[in-house]
Amino acid sequence: MSRSKIIDKGDLTLAQLNRDLWLQVDTNLLTAEAKAVYLKRKEAIDHYVENEKSQAEIYNLTGVDRKNLIRLYTRCISYDPYGVPWGYRGLIPNKKLKPYELNPRSRKFNESRKTGEFALLLEKHPKISDEIENLFFGRKKLSEPVMRPKYIHKKFVDKCKELEIPRSEYPFNTEHLGYRALCRHLENLRDKHFGKASSRYGHDAEQKAKNSGIGQQNYPRTITPYQDVEFDGHRFDGIWVITIKTLEGDDAVLTLDRLWVLSFIDRATDNIIGRPHISLNKEYNATDVMIAAKKAVMPVQKMNLTIHGLSYQPTGGYPSERFKDIEWAVWDVIHFDNAKSHLAEMVRERLRNLIGCATCLGAVDKPMRRPHIERFHQTLTSSSMQRMVNTTGSHPEDPRRKEPEKMAMRYEMTFEHLEEILDVVVANYNGTPHGSLFYNSPLEALEQRLNKGMIPRLLSETKRSEFVFTQVEQPRTVRGSHKSGKRPYIEYMGVEYRNDLLANSAHLLNTKLSLHVNVDDLRTIRAYLPDGSEFGLLVAAGKWCLTPHSLQMRKAINILKRKKLIHFTQWDDPIFVYHEYLLTQAKTKKKRVANHIAKTKQVMKKREEEKNSDLDESLAAEQASISALEKAREQQAKLQTAKANTPTSHRRFKTITRW
Repeated sequence: MSRSKIIDKGDLTLAQLNRDLWLQVDTNLLTAEAKAVYLKRKEAIDHYVENEKSQAEIYNLTGVDRKNLIRLYTRCISYDPYGVPWGYRGLIPNKKLKPYELNPRSRKFNESRKTGEFALLLEKHPKISDEIENLFFGRKKLSEPVMRPKYIHKKFVDKCKELEIPRSEYPFNTEHLGYRALCRHLENLRDKHFGKASSRYGHDAEQKAKNSGIGQQNYPRTITPYQDVEFDGHRFDGIWVITIKTLEGDDAVLTLDRLWVLSFIDRATDNIIGRPHISLNKEYNATDVMIAAKKAVMPVQKMNLTIHGLSYQPTGGYPSERFKDIEWAVWDVIHFDNAKSHLAEMVRERLRNLIGCATCLGAVDKPMRRPHIERFHQTLTSSSMQRMVNTTGSHPEDPRRKEPEKMAMRYEMTFEHLEEILDVVVANYNGTPHGSLFYNSPLEALEQRLNKGMIPRLLSETKRSEFVFTQVEQPRTVRGSHKSGKRPYIEYMGVEYRNDLLANSAHLLNTKLSLHVNVDDLRTIRAYLPDGSEFGLLVAAGKWCLTPHSLQMRKAINILKRKKLIHFTQWDDPIFVYHEYLLTQAKTKKKRVANHIAKTKQVMKKREEEKNSDLDESLAAEQASISALEKAREQQAKLQTAKANTPTSHRRFKTITRW
């Protein structure tokens, strides 16, 4: 064979022809004898490719004859299993470049040796190979999800019998019926199909194997604060309780269903950019997402701690608390997964029109695309929640899980305590040095970036209201009638809304208004005319305007009223009636009802706090009117009671007739 037929072959690629692209060999790892042989071979190949010496001269210099030279060069330009030319690696003495293949027709064939028989069997019977792979990777619906090798071997033998392989042939002519060869084949399958094989070790391993560690790893790192943030919800690994007063006046402790914590983290500095939101719902919804966003944007103030010994670190805190220049700071891009609450219309509309950010939805079931928030939740769980006596652990068999419900009730680990603990843990997290930040704390890293002029975008002052975060737009028609004498009103979720202006605007009857509804507080609704001008704030009728309540709570009350499970008049506060109903149900449905009771306690607590604050004029006027009506009603009731208790005397008059 001439040299030109090897080197100048038209189908050779640049990776095969260019020796600079060949993978090298570390000769220090070879034995002295193997190193000497390798160096002679390398010298011969270099002369052969450079075309400076004849094959006779190459033989005189290196001892590599023509036949061996062609064989070695063919090894160098052949491809390895990964599609890369072997290059200089093909010159290593005794290196096998391709797996052993049994050839029964060869003169060297030894019937006593079974090497290669298994591979030959699979090549001859592809159905056996398919059966083994299906069982190993759990592709068959009726098979075990993770079948062990000894059970795969049993199926392998059954398949061989099904194909009527003679008992005198492999695998029936071996001592263990090919079991050891099958195990080696399964190991090769595991190594060759890493992602698929990882499913045998659990869902988490499969996720990481299929979605990380491959492709371009040098992604550009975000260094500008608030340029990219990540959001996600995490289920608390612990049981908490609430204390209630029963209708009989006794104290009782109820366990809550497991709660959710919702957090925002800055990719550039690893700061948790606002106080995390705790959701009492079974699954957090779109309203919870926007409440968490509101807490991330609005300035944060430290809580008044009631737990003895619990304190904030001097270096900890929140970005808006430590740096006044970035109060009301907002982000440019938000990254989260495809949870239904993230895809809700309210979330997408508020993020686009209020925050003014772009949304990056991660692929389904790929948490590694949001590594910062996932790592924070892992740290939060391992360093705090799973160290408490009320922890549920990471799985049912976790040794740290020791009757969490009893422990939570025994030590009265209440929901209020959870709020304080979570706030302190997160604030201290922001002040703790991180290895990824070269042992700067997130707050220190943020301070350095701010000093370099990397100031994030701030929310417009016209939008700095806590109500706009949970606001949705709903069209409603003005109702009313001259015939019945009912003044104009708007009905939303079974409750009438009006103000003095609407009550005297009969010309708006049957006109469709645009309502801006705060789904977290339905006491008031802001109305806009069809031309876009603001009409004013409409207030809920009756005592619906007294206690803050969400859309979800309003729906629950309406359902119970429709089923005639609760009843209230215009003189009753529906939220308190709903709370009393939940207390009656707490005896039988503890966990499910306890979360609802906790939510009603929150809104009633908010009402108490609002008594000392300035309310909106319309809301304050309506509440003052209700208060005056209540006093008048109480006064009337007292008068009626006094009148009923006053003894009555009857005079009898006698008629005298005079003649």
